[in-house]
Amino acid sequence: MEQNNKNFAKVFGIFAGIVLLLTFFSKSIYNGRLPVVSVATPKQGKLSFTVEGSAYVSYSRMESVYSDVDGRVKEILVQSGEEVEKGQCLMKFELAGAEELHEIVAEKNGIVTSIGVKKGMYVSSMQNIILYGIAEKSEEWTVTVFVTEDQLDYVDRESVVNVQVTNLNKNFNGNVRSVVSYADQNKTGYQAEILIISENQELAGKKAKVTIEKESEQYDTIIPAAALRKDSLGYYVLVLQEEDSVLGNGYAAYRMSVDLLNSNEEYCAVRGLPTDETVITASTSAISGGSRVYYEGNVVE
Repeated sequence: MEQNNKNFAKVFGIFAGIVLLLTFFSKSIYNGRLPVVSVATPKQGKLSFTVEGSAYVSYSRMESVYSDVDGRVKEILVQSGEEVEKGQCLMKFELAGAEELHEIVAEKNGIVTSIGVKKGMYVSSMQNIILYGIAEKSEEWTVTVFVTEDQLDYVDRESVVNVQVTNLNKNFNGNVRSVVSYADQNKTGYQAEILIISENQELAGKKAKVTIEKESEQYDTIIPAAALRKDSLGYYVLVLQEEDSVLGNGYAAYRMSVDLLNSNEEYCAVRGLPTDETVITASTSAISGGSRVYYEGNVVE
């Protein structure tokens, strides 16, 4: 009798070992076939938005001088980029019906930014022809960049602006001075004029890279953009939940509808998602609500 009990115990132990071994391999094979997911936890915070553009630096205070006489350009005595003084003769005209030459003199001190006429050209006061452009010498400079309709909300006087003058490899803090609508044959949007200060360096004509940054309001729930999904019913996320099965503890993906409040390229602000949930950001194969998944325990921040 005692010998029989020992044999039974031995057989039972072997059987139990085989069952455990089969269960282990079955679970391993089963898990190996499941989609492997990456997850993240929601957090509070703000979204950061960046608008970038490039342009050339120009003088801050410029104006154009138009012709108020009729005649032919006889001489041009200055060139673009030249500094002139008030009263200095810039051009000479041969007026229509007159033998004397008429002088065009600078109305103020400044720097000639452009010449709008050529020697021998006939100019009429009725044509609104620009004779020359002139800029006031100052420590202020401007850069004008194009802004799209989608970017407009992030470009205003509260934005943080950095202007890198590439020729000098130097950075300047900037301020948005104005934003005006813009349209031509190729694009429609807005032009943002950025003001920078440089006391000792001539910046006109130098190329600059402009970076405009602004933060959103504070949001209670921010998730990676990769976690947000959309179908005919609207926006939703797949949350990771632990569940039991015949093979032990495992994980499954469950659908949870959310409202999209705001987004940038990396993150989304949503409503309707409890902050203690864990959202799925990636999967090795397609999954949907109710799919069983394999989770290795690494949370993406």
